[in-house]
Amino acid sequence: MTVVDRPDTDLDPAVAAGKAVAPGAARPARPALDAEQLASFHTDGYLVLRNHFDEATLERFETAARSHPPIDQVVAGQTYPGPGRWTLARNAMADPDLAFIMATPEMTEPMRAVLDDDPKIIMFAYYDRTPGGAGLPSHNDYKRWRPIGSSMRWAFAIVPLCDFDEEAGKLEFAPGSHRVAHSPDPWAPVWNADRPRQPAEDEFIDPQLRRGDLAIVDMHTWHRAGRNNAAHHRTGLFTKWCAASQPPATGWFPYNDEVRRALGPGGEHVLGFSSPHPITATAAVIERSRPDGDQVLFVERDGRLVLPTGPADKEGSIPDWDEGNYIASLTDALAADLRTRPAWMSYVGDYDDGGSLSRVYGYRLPRHAWGIGVKGAQWLTAAEAAARRDELAQPWAPEAIAGWQRDDLVRGKGVTESTGRADQYAC
Repeated sequence: MTVVDRPDTDLDPAVAAGKAVAPGAARPARPALDAEQLASFHTDGYLVLRNHFDEATLERFETAARSHPPIDQVVAGQTYPGPGRWTLARNAMADPDLAFIMATPEMTEPMRAVLDDDPKIIMFAYYDRTPGGAGLPSHNDYKRWRPIGSSMRWAFAIVPLCDFDEEAGKLEFAPGSHRVAHSPDPWAPVWNADRPRQPAEDEFIDPQLRRGDLAIVDMHTWHRAGRNNAAHHRTGLFTKWCAASQPPATGWFPYNDEVRRALGPGGEHVLGFSSPHPITATAAVIERSRPDGDQVLFVERDGRLVLPTGPADKEGSIPDWDEGNYIASLTDALAADLRTRPAWMSYVGDYDDGGSLSRVYGYRLPRHAWGIGVKGAQWLTAAEAAARRDELAQPWAPEAIAGWQRDDLVRGKGVTESTGRADQYAC
């Protein structure tokens, strides 16, 4: 494990302002992480940058956090600020004094380095473990049912706002526990992650995280947290970032346009999704392979052709913030209409229905599948769907098919909450 002092921040002004830099334009005087730091991250599964955020940044963020009680999740039998683990998350970034830190180069550039891609926010969470609040047992956070955990390449960025010491509760990591193989699925354009090995309790180490440090932690790294035995609150910013080319398999958490505006024109690029419109429907690109080309299922409804559809209902099988995962409501509809229930689905995109959005997921039938044969079914190639656009009830369907068939994205398998509840590593 490598611990480093804060690097020089002699950045190009455009980068410092969070603005895109055109090809050939001036770049930072030095990369956010050097080769030794990157090697340490990939070897150990985490990296600590000491004193990475200055006091003015921390105080601005903390002042804003104090004006928003961290009670966006109801915990039965608990009342803030009683003993517990409390969060301020979801669309809380609508406050510019909370959002600003997410778009700083001190945050984005190290994440860009470890992800080797443009970093996109999948989770913003301010945690407050109040005095007496219990710790967390060892676990890792790759979760196929969670918008904040189902990308095939993501990492934590953790900023302690107090010392995570013996008294307040250490945050400990198991070096090397992130080594989980990823491999392409033999039947579909998605990737699998192997089941991890749970490290022994004596494999965890204390990296001695202190106020203002930045801990970057691989998606598969096992970690645990101690109980807060201090008289003060144990607070920190816990964020998750994914590679732009490896979106969450369940779909992005639905950040609203207030968050986008809070980040400002120089920072909105860190969002994978934001919209002023709600997601009210779902649709499925169900594909099969044939010797003369891949085909997508349409069904006839009232004289028009539609991709199979469903509602966009929150499942609620797990009491946590999984907004954005609508796989359960879609597969329930597929089971009722088509007599098929895919074991997994993978996010394709969000498409405008005029004041609301349809979240679209994809699935490819394996060659050994029984297939789908229902009244009004038509299987069309992408070119045929585009040529028959006037017959489609969803004018964006050809774009959704093209999105599913992109070969420049790495997709994972998204599952329902109930599937994940039974087996975190299902499929």
